[in-house]
Amino acid sequence: MTPAPDAPFDERDAAVLAVLGRAVALLDPVPDGLVERSLFAMTLASLEAEVMSMRHVGTPAGAVRGDAAPVEARTITFTHDSLTVMVALSASGDGQVRIDGWLSPAAPLVVELRQPSGDRSTMADGDGRFSFDPVDRGPASLLVRPADDAAPVVTPVVEL
Repeated sequence: MTPAPDAPFDERDAAVLAVLGRAVALLDPVPDGLVERSLFAMTLASLEAEVMSMRHVGTPAGAVRGDAAPVEARTITFTHDSLTVMVALSASGDGQVRIDGWLSPAAPLVVELRQPSGDRSTMADGDGRFSFDPVDRGPASLLVRPADDAAPVVTPVVEL
């Protein structure tokens, strides 16, 4: 007997959905970290900020190979009409990364590091320099708050 399409949801329906839920969880589980990454992306999307464009500059010569352990380094430049942010990412202790950055035009502005694990902020100096160390690997974005009432500028999310 097939129930009517407009029949109320009952205990049999709940039991069927529970079995389907267990089957999906077993055969096609949600990837680790997906929920946190999704919430992080939605948080960034909800900001009233202008998004910068990104250009990967590369790894300096000699940074990949060394006599001891390999050294990881990469430079990324983010551009916007009113601001350019360049960051150099380098390996830090315990599998973390160090971020050294520069703002152009140089100004003492608040720079926020946004990650699913939490946000941190620092102040760029008068030459536009700022840094974060140590930083957990994973998705991250920088938000720069201008000195005037202009909208903040945010970088795209990058994997550290």
